[in-house]
Amino acid sequence: MTNFEFVFSLLVILIYVALRFEPKFAVPVLIALFHDILITGGVYALTGKEVSSGTVAAFLTILGYSLYDTIIVFDRIRENLPRMPRAAFSQIVNRSMSEVMTRSLATSFSTLLAVLALLVFGTSTLQDFAFAMLIGIASGTYSSIFIASPVLTAWKEREPGYIRRRQRIAEVEGGFVPAFADDVQVTKLADDDETEAEIAADIEREAPAAEAPAGSRRRLGRSQVAEAEAPEVAPDAQGVEAPEAEEAPEAATAPEGDKGPARGTNGAAADPASLERRKRNEERRAKRAQRRKGKRR
Repeated sequence: MTNFEFVFSLLVILIYVALRFEPKFAVPVLIALFHDILITGGVYALTGKEVSSGTVAAFLTILGYSLYDTIIVFDRIRENLPRMPRAAFSQIVNRSMSEVMTRSLATSFSTLLAVLALLVFGTSTLQDFAFAMLIGIASGTYSSIFIASPVLTAWKEREPGYIRRRQRIAEVEGGFVPAFADDVQVTKLADDDETEAEIAADIEREAPAAEAPAGSRRRLGRSQVAEAEAPEVAPDAQGVEAPEAEEAPEAATAPEGDKGPARGTNGAAADPASLERRKRNEERRAKRAQRRKGKRR
């Protein structure tokens, strides 16, 4: 493979990662690849081993292995981005790393066993290949964890959206951003596109109503809270609507046989205004009774 073909393959990898993920995801991948090649070449230079055709094949294999390991981590980060819309980017990366760490270590350990077998029992050509692979697999495993992911984190957290997220989490946690999003109540933090009014509405919906029944644990909205706080008017024992305040009877009417003046509750003669108001109330009650009879029919 000539230098042109090698550079062209790296450019193709860069374009693919930029289209598949984001443009910022491609640069850490290339940094991890160059790191693995430099570490393997440096070990070869320190040990004075001869570079053979098996070594060149091992270098190309190391590129593919390192790229695969880094893409696995970045793919999990891409999946967790919409799942954690209020977490800092470092928290998303830590969660993704914890989810793929076991898989990466298991894959690397299994591959190292096969490479060690080639290094011990193989021929000279296979031993050269296995020696380069042994160094490349070890460097590729930790480069995807300790180089590519931190570089991506440092770059993405400079974006304004993630800066605001870190500031909000730091305000809640007293200036400290936890390593994992589980350690902070991210449900009370606003997303990048939320306004302050939406933040207040979310917190109000999360808080239970003060007047809600003790057995009810569901969260009430703003209108439901107002309904819970509003006093209820209980109907009378017979299911008839309670009369309005202004229509309440003020005093009992005089007996039919009593020809004297109408009197109030204190026994004194009622004034004309009271008589007129009482008459209007009686007329209203009669009209309501007629309407109820008409509805029943």
